[in-house]
Amino acid sequence: MADITLFGEVRCHKTRFYQAALEERGLDYELAEVDKDADAARRLASLAGCADKFPTLQIRGRKLRNPALPELDKELARAGLYDPGLVHDERGQRFVRHMAPSDAFVSYHWQGDRMVMGHIETDPSLRGTGTGTRFATEVFEAVQDRPHEIRLTCPFLRKVAATRPEWRRKFGLGA
Repeated sequence: MADITLFGEVRCHKTRFYQAALEERGLDYELAEVDKDADAARRLASLAGCADKFPTLQIRGRKLRNPALPELDKELARAGLYDPGLVHDERGQRFVRHMAPSDAFVSYHWQGDRMVMGHIETDPSLRGTGTGTRFATEVFEAVQDRPHEIRLTCPFLRKVAATRPEWRRKFGLGA
């Protein structure tokens, strides 16, 4: 069984849309053509309740019906099949790394023109593995050239930032 199965019909524009998205990401997948393959139709009916609920993706056993691309990327990342990189969720005011068993994030808020990073979170099962430090480093590298002031109120973020002189300067940590 493939890690990714796309249930659909080639004549369906949305099926072709997901084919292109998977191919752009360099991912192998099974195309289960429900209009041409009775077994594919049966498998989709078993997964989704009926054979006309397409396009539907099955990613390592999880059903995903007609997702937006960010949702598809998130599920692929959580399954360990694709790395969309660091995601800046401006509406949610956080930087996110989609991963299993749960997403890591650094949250922030604005005080005037100053970005204040107040919290980092990684899954508790990953504590002590260096995941938090690597994630904080990735966030700092993403924001270090931004022109606005950035302050860190999270003790862990301050600890990581203190390891490099350029970050100490950028985040106002002194010498």
